[in-house]
Amino acid sequence: MRRPVPISRTRRALVLSVIGGLALPHVARAAPARVVVVGAGVAGASFATYAARLLKGVGEIVLVEPAPGYLALYRSNLVLGGIIETPAIWSGYDALARRTGIKWVAARAARFDRSRREVVLTDGARLGYDLAIVAPGIGLDYGSVPGWSREVAAIMPHAWKGTEQFHLLKRQLDAVPDGGRIVILPPPDPSRCPPAPYERASMMAFALKASGRGGCRIFIVDVKERFAKMALFLDAWEKYYPGMIDWLPPSIHEGVKQVDPLTMSVETGFETFRDCALVNVIPAQTASQIAVASGLADATGFCPVGAWDMRSLIDSSIFVLGDAAHAGAMPKSAFAANSQAMVAARTIAAELLAQGSAPPDYESRCWSLLAKGDSVKSSSNFIADDNKFKEYGESVSVIHEEKYLRQVTADESSVWFDRLENDLFM
Repeated sequence: MRRPVPISRTRRALVLSVIGGLALPHVARAAPARVVVVGAGVAGASFATYAARLLKGVGEIVLVEPAPGYLALYRSNLVLGGIIETPAIWSGYDALARRTGIKWVAARAARFDRSRREVVLTDGARLGYDLAIVAPGIGLDYGSVPGWSREVAAIMPHAWKGTEQFHLLKRQLDAVPDGGRIVILPPPDPSRCPPAPYERASMMAFALKASGRGGCRIFIVDVKERFAKMALFLDAWEKYYPGMIDWLPPSIHEGVKQVDPLTMSVETGFETFRDCALVNVIPAQTASQIAVASGLADATGFCPVGAWDMRSLIDSSIFVLGDAAHAGAMPKSAFAANSQAMVAARTIAAELLAQGSAPPDYESRCWSLLAKGDSVKSSSNFIADDNKFKEYGESVSVIHEEKYLRQVTADESSVWFDRLENDLFM
């Protein structure tokens, strides 16, 4: 198993340090190529940042994003745990919009008119493109849990996308009384950040215990028989939160039959959890609606892409990045999204500048905080093999690691986040 390497020594960090000062020669064109980017999460903001640096005077980057800023939900569990505060995961788009080579359109994209190479906005306006980047994130299947719906999410939040949902979950957690019952319904695979529901349970338990509410119980009523980093989480729950967290696979609870927001109950084939203080329903997921409506998704609900450059296998003028992409076994993580954006930016720069490009090498890392100062991670790399994603170099933290190593892993996660935020939003 590969020994974890501090992030400052990774190849990816070296590329990030070099790309900022990279100057590519200009190529004369009748007009700059227009690249329209839909979505300014990690994938979209990363691509816009890197492409603007590489395409000075050669390409026009148009970033379509209606929100005023970005809430890094992949760090939101730390806010639930009281480890950090909400402002630490919020970044406005002002600095990104002022960056040379990027035009920010503060509007919502409705669909792609692929035959005309235009993005149609919700107000009816159209933006033509030579190439497009689709990075809209995930869509939620509101019909995947019986009794739950978009309206019920105002009572039983998912907090898997959107700032309002996260703030709602945080308020509900803060209001849970000692002895209160919490039920978490994790989603089936594939989903955004697979270990996150279990990190969420850990951070909820950490906050409850730290605030004198150690009598609370958290029931994870899972749709899966196994989950990411399972052994690490089960070991941590026994160590840090004995008697507080119960994980129930479908072989035990026999399936979720119904959720009822009026009685705050979750009915399973085995028992019914009644009068819950908080019910967190994380439903099944697909690519975001705009990707599906534009015909970019396949039967999986996600958008198939080629491993050489993240180009859509359905439309060669479009690249799909981040959570919306079906990129083989690559997890839907922020780290992977940033890595994919870098590959796509270099590919497009090479095409517009009529230059060769190096073979792609993707990396995904996913950190999970078990308790304050105790973090574990999984990592892997991917290369293109016959335009398919081939995984190599996989590593996962192990049980009974030294305490100092877990602290180093927690620090590594914070350092990477700070670097990314500074690179994209500062």
